[in-house]
Amino acid sequence: MRRELHNFDIYPKTVPANETSRITIRPIGSHMAFAEGKSYTITVIPMTEPVDYVESERYPTTTAAAAGGQLAFDWQFGREQEYVIRVTVNDQQQFVALSVYALERDLYDRIPLKGDLHVHSTYSDGAEAPEIVAANYRRAGYDFMVVSDHYEYGGSQAAIGFYRDVPIDLNIVPGEEVHAPKVETHIVNFGGDYSVNELYRQDEAKYFAEVRAIEEGLSIPPEAGRVKPFEYAACLWVYQKIREANGLSIFAHPNWTVEAYQIGDDMVRWQFANHAFDAYELIGGLSPKENNMQLAFYHTAKAQGLADFPIVGSSDSHGSVLARYEGSTIGSPVDNPYGFNEMKTIVFAYKNEKNDIIDAIRSGYSVAIDEYRGETPRVHGDYRLVSYALFLLGEYFPLHDELCFEEGRAMKAYAAGSEPEALDELAFLKGRVPRLMEKYFHK
Repeated sequence: MRRELHNFDIYPKTVPANETSRITIRPIGSHMAFAEGKSYTITVIPMTEPVDYVESERYPTTTAAAAGGQLAFDWQFGREQEYVIRVTVNDQQQFVALSVYALERDLYDRIPLKGDLHVHSTYSDGAEAPEIVAANYRRAGYDFMVVSDHYEYGGSQAAIGFYRDVPIDLNIVPGEEVHAPKVETHIVNFGGDYSVNELYRQDEAKYFAEVRAIEEGLSIPPEAGRVKPFEYAACLWVYQKIREANGLSIFAHPNWTVEAYQIGDDMVRWQFANHAFDAYELIGGLSPKENNMQLAFYHTAKAQGLADFPIVGSSDSHGSVLARYEGSTIGSPVDNPYGFNEMKTIVFAYKNEKNDIIDAIRSGYSVAIDEYRGETPRVHGDYRLVSYALFLLGEYFPLHDELCFEEGRAMKAYAAGSEPEALDELAFLKGRVPRLMEKYFHK
C-alpha cells in the first residue's frame, strides 16, 4: 500500500463523470494534520490529458480551508478517467498526491468485487477442507469465491452450509468443475443451482442420446480442422445444462499442459467462433508460458473477430496456503507453484450476489488478473475497465483487503474451533466491507 494511503483518507473514491461532487480529505494521525482555518491549494490533474511539466500551472486549482481537521471541496469533474488530487501543504510547494476516479453512470452505479471462479478442496484433489479454503480466500481479500471441485458439487455445498448461520460478508457461490464422459474440455459450472455432473451420472444412456442428437445437427466444415464432433456436441450439452441450472458456463484453461496442450488449437478456435460458452478463463492457475499462450490465442482470435465474449481470471487453486513455496511433498495436490491469489477476477456488479455477478460477467463487466508472486499485477480486458481496475488495485483494494484479512482470520479460527470467541468476533466484523464500499463508492 502506497505511503499516501497510510497518511490520508480521501472519499468518495469514485464520482460521476461531468458532474459536481464533494471530495473530503482526512489526515490519518496528528503528524499529517491540517492547520485549522488555513487555506490549502488543491490542483486537479486529469490522467489522460497531460500537459508539459513546465506548464503545470495550466492545471486547474481551487482552495479549501481546513475545518474539523480535514479539507473538503466541490469540483466538477470532466470525462471518465483518474484524477490526481494534489494538495500543496506549505509555501515550499511540498504536496501530497491522492486520486479519485470519474465514471460514466454504467460503471459508477456498480461496485468492484474481487473473486475467484475456479477453486478446489478436499472434495476432489485440493489440499484443504472447503470451510478452510473459504476462510483463506477471505483472508486474501476476496469478496466472492466458488468451490468448484472435479466431478463434485458437494464441496461448494459443504462450504456454504458450514457458514450458513455464521455472520460473514464473503459470498460463497455454489459450483463444480464438469467432466462429461468422452470430453477433454474442462468446464466450470459457476453458480448453478444443482450439479451438472450428477445429471449424466444419474442417466448416462440419456446423456449419450442427447449428445448424439446435438451431434447429428452439427455442420462442421473440413476447414475447421481437428474438431471432434462428439466432444464439441458434449460441450454444448454441458453449457446448456449449466444455463438451465442458472449458472455461468466457463471454458477453462485450454493451454493447460500435460504432455501437450489439453485442448487442440482447432477445437479452441471452433469454440471461440461459435461462442457456445458464457465466459472464457483467459488467465488460469498455470505457468507464465501457458497463460501467455492463452492470451496470445485470445488476442489473435479477437483481431479475427472470433473472441467477442466475456473473460475471467481464475486460480484453479488446489491449495490455499502459501506453504507450498517453502517446499511440498512431491505428488501432493499443492505441487503446482502457481494459483492461489495469483489469478483472479474483478467484476463490476450492482450487488455482491450470485445472480448480479453472473449478469455482470455476461454483460462484459469483468477483467482478468495475473499477479505471480513478487510481481506487479497485470490486468487484462477492455481498456476502459483495465484503467479503472488498476486504479482500484492501487487506491482501494489495499484498504479493503486489510478488513477482509481480519474476517478471514476469524473464519479460520471458527472453522478450526481454536478460538471460542471467534463467532463473536465475526459478528463484530460483519458489515465493515459493505460500509467501506458505501463510503468510497456511495453504494
